[in-house]
Order: sequence, then C-alpha cells, then structure tokens
Amino acid sequence: MGQEKRRLGLEVCVWLAIGVSAYAMTFQFDDPIQGYRFGATAWPRAIILGILAVAILQFALAMRKATAARGPSTDKAAQSQPQALETKAVLKVVLAFVLPLLYLWLLPRTGFYLTTPMFLFTYLFLLGERRWSRLIQVTAIIYTIMIIVFTTVFFVPLPVGYWPFFYDINNWLLQVYR
Repeated sequence: MGQEKRRLGLEVCVWLAIGVSAYAMTFQFDDPIQGYRFGATAWPRAIILGILAVAILQFALAMRKATAARGPSTDKAAQSQPQALETKAVLKVVLAFVLPLLYLWLLPRTGFYLTTPMFLFTYLFLLGERRWSRLIQVTAIIYTIMIIVFTTVFFVPLPVGYWPFFYDINNWLLQVYR
C-alpha cells in the first residue's frame, strides 16, 4: 500500500507542477484589456486554478480510497497478475498525456475539422468508454458545440491544415458547415 501512496503523491506533484508552471506563464501576457478590468489572464488563471483544485481533490479521494482498501485482498486473479495490471495502468496514463500532445502537433498540419473528432473519439475510448453508440454520440455533441462556439459565437478561424489532402477536406467541411 505504501507504493500506491507514493504513486499517488508523485501523480499529484506532477499535476501541481504543470498547474503552477502554467500559472507562472500567464504573467507573460498579463496585459490590460479595454473594457475588461480583469485583464487577459483572468480566464486562463481561473481554468488553471480549477485544474489545481481538481488535482488536489482527486488526490484526496484516491488516498481515502487507498486507505479504505488496506484490508487483505481475497481476489486470486488480481493477486496473480499485479505486474500486468500495473503496466497496463501506466501505459494508459502515458497515453493520456501523449495523445493531447500528438493532437496539438497534428492540428496545424491536418486541421481542426478532421483531427478534432478523431482525437475526441480516441480519447473517450482511452478513458474507458466501449459502447460505440455512446462514443459516436458524445464525440458528435462535443464537436458540434465546439464548432458552434468557435465559429458562431467567437468568430475564431479554426486551422484547416497545410498538408494537401487534409487542407482540401477541411476546406470542404468548412464550406458545408457554413
């Protein structure tokens, strides 16, 4: 059980380091905005503080669960393959961090309109959703909301990519959405 608590401690430290680093970066663009007294960093800082609060809450809940599960386990199958389960869990955590980085790398090259639904679908699958209908529905809902918010509410041009095939498909999708 001590190893589990160390793992949880390391995980919360990584999240806190990411959050504090992101918060520190907001001071680079802390300029006043005319008509908005909180400045350019208000929303990014609110989101970062929310991430930090959720990380601490998740750590507290996981520690509570680990402490409650301190009793002896009677599950023979779980005892026979603890290394395989731990390796699978570590791989899942690594993929949870690498997949968004891959998405960010692909986004300017392949464009928002094709890359985003694939990312959403893959990430939901990685998080454990296995029902195809639910995967498609949730991906479609999130994607539609993102398209509406960015293109209609904020009038933000989304990247269409510069790789030839993806550029053409993204521009065609953009025309369909309009």
